[in-house]
Order: sequence, then C-alpha cells, then structure tokens
Amino acid sequence: MHRVPAMVALLLVAASDLAGQVLDDALVPAGLLRFEVSPVFTSWDSRFGRTAGGQEGRERLGADLTTSAAHTLFPGADDLRAAVEALTGTPGYSPALGQTQARVTKDVTRVDLGGHLGIFDWLTVGAVYPWTRTRTNLDVWFLADTVGGDLGLNPSATDSPGVSSFLQALGVAEANAQARAAQTCAGSPGSAGCLSAQALAERTSAFTSSAAMAYAASAFFPFATSSTAVALSQSVGALSADLVAAGLPGIAPPMPFATERVSEADFWELPTTSGSRVLAAPLGSLKGPWHAGDIELTATVRVLETGMADRVPTSPFSARVLATGMVRLPTGLTENPDTALSVGTGDGQMDLEGRLLGQLTIGRWFGLNVGGRYGNQRSRTLVRRVAPPETVLAPLSTRQLVEWRPGAYYGVEIAPVWRFTEELNLAGEYRLFRKFRDSFELAGASVGAPVDTRVLEAESGVTLHEVGGSLRYDTLGRLGEGVRPMQVHLRVLHAVAGGGGQTPVTTQVELGVRLFRRIWS
Repeated sequence: MHRVPAMVALLLVAASDLAGQVLDDALVPAGLLRFEVSPVFTSWDSRFGRTAGGQEGRERLGADLTTSAAHTLFPGADDLRAAVEALTGTPGYSPALGQTQARVTKDVTRVDLGGHLGIFDWLTVGAVYPWTRTRTNLDVWFLADTVGGDLGLNPSATDSPGVSSFLQALGVAEANAQARAAQTCAGSPGSAGCLSAQALAERTSAFTSSAAMAYAASAFFPFATSSTAVALSQSVGALSADLVAAGLPGIAPPMPFATERVSEADFWELPTTSGSRVLAAPLGSLKGPWHAGDIELTATVRVLETGMADRVPTSPFSARVLATGMVRLPTGLTENPDTALSVGTGDGQMDLEGRLLGQLTIGRWFGLNVGGRYGNQRSRTLVRRVAPPETVLAPLSTRQLVEWRPGAYYGVEIAPVWRFTEELNLAGEYRLFRKFRDSFELAGASVGAPVDTRVLEAESGVTLHEVGGSLRYDTLGRLGEGVRPMQVHLRVLHAVAGGGGQTPVTTQVELGVRLFRRIWS
C-alpha cells in the first residue's frame, strides 16, 4: 500500500491537457471533500491536415516552413515578382533565395488542481483549476542559394538613403514628364508630339510606381551581380535616355540593389524588421510561462442507480447514470498573434457544457462506461492575424480585432472495464470529439489592407478519434472498512484519425490522484 504514494510522486513529472473528461465524472459521498491532482502531458508534431490535392491526410507541422522557395515564407513575394516584371517589361520572372526545412513539435503540460464536495449522496459540486505551460520546439535549417539565387537583403534596410535618393529622382522625372505632356498637348492636342509626350509621361509614372512597389514589397531584392539587376539597370538607363532625348533631365542616381546575402541568422530574425512586413517576434522555439487555463465549475447529480455501483456488486447487473453541468470560465490565454507558432493555455471565453455518464457493471469482473457531452461556446473579441492557417508569417496588415464565435462541440466516450480485484481495474477507451466550424467577423473597420475573415473559418472545425486505456486503483468502495480512501489512475490516449485541417495528432499521458477528507458525518 505504501508503494502507491511513492509511485505517484515519481509520476507527477508527467503532465497536461485534456479538460472535462466525462469518464472521470464521479459522485463524492456526502460529507467528504475530494482533493485532486491530475497532471497530463500532451504532445504532437503533425496534424490531420489537407494535402496538396485538397484531401484529408496527416501533415507535419514543419511543412508550413519547409519549401524550396524560402522567400515565399515572407509577405510580398508575388508583389516583388510583379514589380520586377513591370520594370523590365519581361514576364516570367522567378526569384530565388534558397530553401528551408523545419521540424516543429508542440506540447502542453497541464496540472489540474481540483476540489469536489459531496453535498448529498446524489449531488457533488466542485471546481478544477488548470495550471498550464505550453512549449513549441522549432528546428529549422535555411540554405541560401549562392549559385542560382538572385535575392539578397532589401537595400531599403541596408542602404535607405540610396533608395530614397533613387525614388526621389524618379518622382522628379515623373513630374517633369507630366508637365511637358501638359504643355505640349495644350498647344496642339491630339498631335503626334502630344501623343508621344503623354506616352513618355505614362511610362515614367508606371516605372516610378513599380519601383516604389518593388522596394516596399518584400524583405528581399535582386542582388547587385544578378542578371535580374542587369536587366533592371538597363530599363532605368533606357528610360533615362528617352527623357534626355525629350529635352528633360535624366535619372542620375543609380538604382540600388541588394549587396548582402541572407544568412541563416538573418532569415529567422527578419520577422522583427519593418522591411519584412511582419513585425513580430523572431522565429524560434518558445517556452511559455506557467499560467492558468480555463477554470471549470461543475455540479454532478445521480439520475438513476440500480444495485451498488461504487462497490463490487452481488447482483448480476448494476447501473448508474450521472448528469453533470459545467461552466468553463475565460481565465486562459489564447495564442499570441505576434508570436508565430505560439500555443495558448485556454480559449479565454466561457463554455457551457452538459454531460451524461452511464456505468454498467456485469457480474464481479466486467463493466462498461459510456459518456457523452455537448458544449456551447460563447463569443469573444480578440486580436488575430487574418490569414490562412498555413501562413506562419502573416503580414502586420492582417492584424485585426475580430469577433470570434467558436463552434459548438460534442463528444462520445466508451470504456469497457475489466476488474482484477476490488480496487484495481483496467479499461480500454475510445473517444470521438467533434467541433463545428467557428465564425469570425471584423470588430469595426479593417485597419490596413482589406482582409477576408473566411480564411479563419475554413479549417476551424475539428473531428478527432482517440484510442487508449487506463489503469485505476480505487479504494473508495471500501469506505467505512478502515481503509483510507484514495483513487489513482494512469491513462494513455493517442489520436488515430481525424479531420478539419488543423486537428493535432496528439499523444497524451495522464496521471490522476484523488484523496479524501471527512468534513461532516
């Protein structure tokens, strides 16, 4: 008997997150107070996501940061390509920076600290305080393409005066060309000279706009020795020559290009720079502080009982049905919108949940527990980056205040039980959890570029199938026989199937310890 507490102390280092298990609902005898410490450790490195063909399938979390086109992980890759094509007048530009590979693992360590009081033999009330810590481990590798790559660090960051001087010169050239076109056309509208002057003015304006867009598009820019830089310089020279031929000043300052290659350290620190358009914490492993999760308040009542469900029955069958009402409070932290890959300690909004648990005991050695639950999640306002879930580095312009309406959910849990002794039993477990899609809408006007909140809804649904088992040691059934009541269980669960797009493929190890104290007779 003394070995059980010692084993419990050793196992308390394992821990984390599975709130509201229906199979663990139980009544506390009247006058007893039950103390509970239930650590759970949950980890995952993949999800039931969507493959390239749009089909459901397992997908590594690191897939979002693994690509042969590393520049596309940051905002503005398409804008840079389009701007360079417009400046050179040549379609089909394909920028190259390098490749990345990443491995991402996440885990949640959670310790549920609970207290439940038996008011009557048919009514138990209580609360669970989840103390939670989250971690994200990120192993990344960036290899710059020093042979075929044509991108480096944007000169807006490394040579800001040079970029400003060049863009100012383009602005002056645009103003001069427009003034000349206005003067020419005022004297002879529709003439060949007017049309030629207007064409030059439009060309200069388009070139100026495209150049400004190219420098503002991305954290990257064509490297000074690349063929792309040569083509861009030729375009600047051709425009300058045409301006001079028209009797206007040419473009004197040279077009600045990237002169610094992107190192691995540079690449993962880029989210912190303004030129990246992300303005967030650098990419790296995260270890969150211990913080409260969403606190649960419960009341459990006995709806039906035949036989003696808490003891080894003498009749062939005994059955019990319990009903539980729960309120989950908004005390947890959601993920940080300015820290990529962060994990929250809770949803931070209120849930209302109802549960039913049926316990059937067959003879002395076998039983079956079946539970179900349904929950309605209340809405809340929060800050999110409104971007597809696979976009790890969403631009700052997508950071919006949104009204979040989480989808309702339901779950089914089934556990056949085998008793070895009066105190020791083994159970297999199957669990189905389903959450419907969330809905989002902007809380006020969009700040920055227009965003579509439907991208947040697309993969917000969850379908999860888990299988596992638990070993339970329970002396509560011998209350009054001189045995000090206690309950200890060890549970392992693994996700075997699921869907929704972002549903994690979790493995969970849980240890529960419950001790009792008499409050009144």
